[in-house]
Amino acid sequence: MTTLFLVADIFGRTLALETMGQELSEIVPDIRIIDPYQGLDHRFETEALAYAYFMDHVGLKTYRSILTEALAAPSPDTALIGFSVGASAIWSVSDRPCFRHIQRAFCFYGSQIRQYTGIAPCFDMELIFPEQEPHFDVDELIHALQAKDRVSCLKAKGLHGFMNQLSPHFDPDGYSAFVEYLKTALIRLN
Repeated sequence: MTTLFLVADIFGRTLALETMGQELSEIVPDIRIIDPYQGLDHRFETEALAYAYFMDHVGLKTYRSILTEALAAPSPDTALIGFSVGASAIWSVSDRPCFRHIQRAFCFYGSQIRQYTGIAPCFDMELIFPEQEPHFDVDELIHALQAKDRVSCLKAKGLHGFMNQLSPHFDPDGYSAFVEYLKTALIRLN
């Protein structure tokens, strides 16, 4: 039976992420949430406040360590779903041989992936990018990444944060469509 890890964005463990976990638990009952704040819900009022707090108190390097520690005890069938900085953290550790037990990762709008294009993942990765990003050309990044083994890329309708109810770019239709997409993909893993 697959263990599914949801790797949170800068908002951390939220009711919205827990709700997604409940929806996906119909397919994978063993769901665990990894977040940068060790389970503490800061209830950030804005994305800007969440970003500032994350950068001042955690950062990607520390979040990578939190993720690595959470995945240290290998489960034979593991899948990951990451959002934003969570997706970037997954990508940045995906070349480590100790994570060969991971079956597949789904990474939504991991904008920092662009800083680590030299990585060659040890497990299958599906990278879901938004229509556009303000700091880089999404199409160029997709072109560079989809040539890699074990990597597939998808460009979704919607902007960065379309899966997060707390984001100003939340897209209810996109969210619903991708939750169904994930359920179908997770059925194939079981």
